[in-house]
Amino acid sequence: MATATVPGVATASTGAAVFGSYVNRDYALQHGERIAGDLGVRVVVLEIDIDGDRHHRVASEALAEEDARELIRRADASGHAAWYLAAVEPHADESTVEAAPPATAQRRKVAEPVRPAPAIAAQEPAAPAAASSASVPPDPDPVAAAQPEAPAAPPTLASRTVARGLPPTTDDDATPIISATRMTDADIVIDGHVDEAAWEAAPAYDNMRVMEPETLAAPTYATASRFIYTDRGLYVSAVMEQPPASLVARLSSRDQYLQRDSYGITLDTSGEGLYGYWFTVSLGGSLADGKVAAERSFTRQWDGPWHGASAVTETGWSVEMFLPWAMMSMPQTGPARTLGFWVDRKVAHMDERYSWPVLPFTSPRFMSALKPMAFAQVSPAKQWAVFPYTSATADPIRDENTAKAGVDVTWRPSTNLQLTAALNPDFGAVESDDVVINLTAFETFFPEKRLFFLEGNEVFVTSPRANPQSSQSGPQGQGARRSPSTFSREPTTLLNTRRIGGKARHVTIPDHIDVTGVEASKPTDLLGAAKLVGQSGGLRYGVLAAAEDEVALRGTCDGLGVGCADIGADTVFRADGRNFGAARVVFEQSTAGGRRGIGYMGTLVDKSYDTATVHGIDTHWLGGNGKIEWDTQLLASRVDDIPGYGIFMDLTYSPRIGSFHRFALEYLEPDLNVGDFGFIRRNDAVSAMWGTFQYISKGLPRRLRNIRASLFGSYEQNTDGLLTRAGVFAGVGFTFLDNSQLRLMLNYFPKRWDDWTARSTGAFRISDRLFAQAQYGTDSAKPLALSVALGVDGEEQGGSAFLFDTGFTYTPFDRFSIDFDLRYKDRDGWLVHRGDGSFTTYSADDVQPRIAVDLFLTARQQLRLTTQWAGIKAEQLAFFDLADGGGALAMRDEPEDSEDFVVSRLTAQLRYRWEIQPMSDLFVVYTRGGNLPYDHENDGFGNLFLDAVETPVVDVFVVKLRYRFGS
Repeated sequence: MATATVPGVATASTGAAVFGSYVNRDYALQHGERIAGDLGVRVVVLEIDIDGDRHHRVASEALAEEDARELIRRADASGHAAWYLAAVEPHADESTVEAAPPATAQRRKVAEPVRPAPAIAAQEPAAPAAASSASVPPDPDPVAAAQPEAPAAPPTLASRTVARGLPPTTDDDATPIISATRMTDADIVIDGHVDEAAWEAAPAYDNMRVMEPETLAAPTYATASRFIYTDRGLYVSAVMEQPPASLVARLSSRDQYLQRDSYGITLDTSGEGLYGYWFTVSLGGSLADGKVAAERSFTRQWDGPWHGASAVTETGWSVEMFLPWAMMSMPQTGPARTLGFWVDRKVAHMDERYSWPVLPFTSPRFMSALKPMAFAQVSPAKQWAVFPYTSATADPIRDENTAKAGVDVTWRPSTNLQLTAALNPDFGAVESDDVVINLTAFETFFPEKRLFFLEGNEVFVTSPRANPQSSQSGPQGQGARRSPSTFSREPTTLLNTRRIGGKARHVTIPDHIDVTGVEASKPTDLLGAAKLVGQSGGLRYGVLAAAEDEVALRGTCDGLGVGCADIGADTVFRADGRNFGAARVVFEQSTAGGRRGIGYMGTLVDKSYDTATVHGIDTHWLGGNGKIEWDTQLLASRVDDIPGYGIFMDLTYSPRIGSFHRFALEYLEPDLNVGDFGFIRRNDAVSAMWGTFQYISKGLPRRLRNIRASLFGSYEQNTDGLLTRAGVFAGVGFTFLDNSQLRLMLNYFPKRWDDWTARSTGAFRISDRLFAQAQYGTDSAKPLALSVALGVDGEEQGGSAFLFDTGFTYTPFDRFSIDFDLRYKDRDGWLVHRGDGSFTTYSADDVQPRIAVDLFLTARQQLRLTTQWAGIKAEQLAFFDLADGGGALAMRDEPEDSEDFVVSRLTAQLRYRWEIQPMSDLFVVYTRGGNLPYDHENDGFGNLFLDAVETPVVDVFVVKLRYRFGS
């Protein structure tokens, strides 16, 4: 670091705390006012020249080095990024201005400290002349336009193995904006080898910092990122230094997250921190992509026609990507534009993630703090794509062999409008849902997996609550291995597209027709669907429509009636299908470092005999310093001419990186009903929630790497004032230097009322209970990773349940893996509603194994076997009745017939997938499932499993080809 003197001070032991640099002087003054007010210090704004461009640096006045570094620590504790800069000599033409009381900001023009010229540029290259009008946004975001400069140049690929001595900072690049390199024809082959001449002509940037864990330190390994663009799209490359023996390469299906080396880029295509896309290439060539909306709403529910590849090098590995402009939504502007970007790199063997700019997942800002990149000329061409498909299905249980053909069409007439339509769509499952045993009165939420409904779905997400966060899919792909969790935070959303073409919930099957549960739950065929999404400036909108075919359910006649002339005869119950419609509009506006927005969402379901409508108004606000985020939604429904209303609010306060607090309030009337097209856990609720999360990485014992602690509390009552749900939830996780982790959890649930299970009869009291669990997992980057968990859970009417989970992930080489988990639960006092206000408690054994085996013939050809089984043996203990009107459960006499029951539910799938090209696939899938009746003979888990295998209720073989033609 260069040292000199601060104006008026002659010693080299003085310096200043620097809080950021801005192209826009007004933003610098505003930031100086915030710093002065929050920290109560004197702030100066200095004019500096960086490569001939004028910038405005926000800094403290000259201080002794010890005082400056103490101020930096105070700033960090308050959520403000700051770093130390040794004093420099001023130019003679300095002048003074006031920044904000109580601090007086001085304006001086000073010389930038001399930096050694690295082989990898840490400053902006000369921009093309045509880009001059776009090199700085007309009204830049104060954070995105002002990433802090580093006090010293980063080591280069050629010179460093381990970087030491660089102080933490939010960015290692001295310039607020960089320019991508424009070429007429890049002539680059996407094979992962960064060896084309075009790459040599583009500057390389090595400005990463460690964002996970949140140390913000200089990384161990260098990363050289380059950006080239043409009229067709953006080329991105990265050359990454790393000892070859430490590389972790694992292949997977698209969008699957595993612990492996990877490199990715996120683009803010709105240019205003409102919406964008992310793309990741993992070592081995597996791809992942999705969309992102403000502030950090990531989704994997989008696949684009882009190309990416990786390659191993003598000094590490490298990545190449090509991202076509035509696949991305952008505002309608002139050819010159500025896009925000964020690049990140996962180093699996260290369980670290680098990024530039450094924006940890626990930081309050993301989209509004991306680094700007100038493009002199971007004119995306119109895009069209046609996806014809054909499929053949063999179903021996139904004695049916069917063939279908149809087409999906996508047309983007401009950069801000896209129309998608499907004619005779085939939404047959090529992926199976997880096995879930739910004997409660609450519905289970299943996430959408059909590509047509996933594409462009993000515009219909009205609040953070609308994003499902299910953990049913197995161990997480980072850090230490975890046992699959049975908990999933169910969304509150007006648009649950699984309703479209799903179970015919709107029909009532006559009493004289017996239809099996599997038949009643089968999907409904669709005639067609269409979707229009677009944006204009800060306005985004979307329209969705879908029409179902006639419902046809096969059954047998239990009596005489319509469709049944003979008892015992086969029959088909028919009913009209539903028509679905949804409309969404949201207006968002970037403010000085923040964001505000307001939106409307409306849905309609035509069920032939009734129309269900729901309306919602949502508002969003992000503070200028990113510390406070606020979301609300007003709800109104009308079903069967009965109106219902509700409102909820979510508030997040993030005082600094690694710390946040959440608050939530909710009021939902009993008549609020969004279930025809949306999803909500329950209505008739008045609730409040508070939670806090803290990340600790300093001052720990030598064996510990970090500690993550959380504490949450919730309270919920119905509109009659009965406490229906409450608890205090505490958790702490200890990560060790070997990347293993110990997690401890303790939850307390006070006494409450259950008003949902037997609503027609009344509410009844439930005992207070404790839940405690300890879980240990080893490093998931190793070829063999293990996990084990032990826990105890109280039952609702007394008694306890003991839990044991264990599993392993074995990856002997990058193309093959085995993932196995076994859950066992021993229950004593399990309360089950038998119907009509009658309850029984049970002693039960619950065994749930699951296994997934993956073999990749190539990076684009996958053979996958998954099997999940749930087996339960329950023996009756005690019997209760609930009197009309509710109250305490009263003992009833033991029934004449035993109420013992068993559960044996199986789903197994063998699937071959060949990704012929981006968004073109061949599937060959065999699915087999079993679901034994509850009164099946209780003869041991082994026989229960074999019976489910040998007496399937689902036995389907599907071949499906979908191919993309288009621009």
